[in-house]
Amino acid sequence: MMGRRGPPPKPTNLRVLHGERPYRINEDEPQPSPGLPEVPAELDEAGRAIWEHVVAELDAMGLIHRTDAHQLHAYVEAVRLHAQASAMVQKAGPLIKDRDGALRTNPAVRIQREAARTMLAFAREFGLTPAARVQLTTERVAEDHAARLLG
Repeated sequence: MMGRRGPPPKPTNLRVLHGERPYRINEDEPQPSPGLPEVPAELDEAGRAIWEHVVAELDAMGLIHRTDAHQLHAYVEAVRLHAQASAMVQKAGPLIKDRDGALRTNPAVRIQREAARTMLAFAREFGLTPAARVQLTTERVAEDHAARLLG
């Protein structure tokens, strides 16, 4: 059996914001229950700050629901891990000496790189990267543009 080809499908909210043709929108798509995801109890203070910031941004764009909690938690953990690994690389440098005195890549560099990949994957899914947002439009932006043209 072959896997899915091509890029993953975009969420309907993103497709609408991208200006997708109405006949290509699935009107029968299941809708998650309204409400924002709750902050996971296991997040520390820094994790909670990241969570609250991202939820506020996604809520402002209309792109977050209660059902996104686990994916958002994974994103926040990747951001935290990236920050921790970055601090380790900053402190020890990208190269370290092994037992024999030979230079080798700091293992924190690999952790940093993998966390960055995870962050990017989730950021794309949530519409948090500049590339993911470049084609997004909202009704307010369209109204502002029309007002500038007519004003």
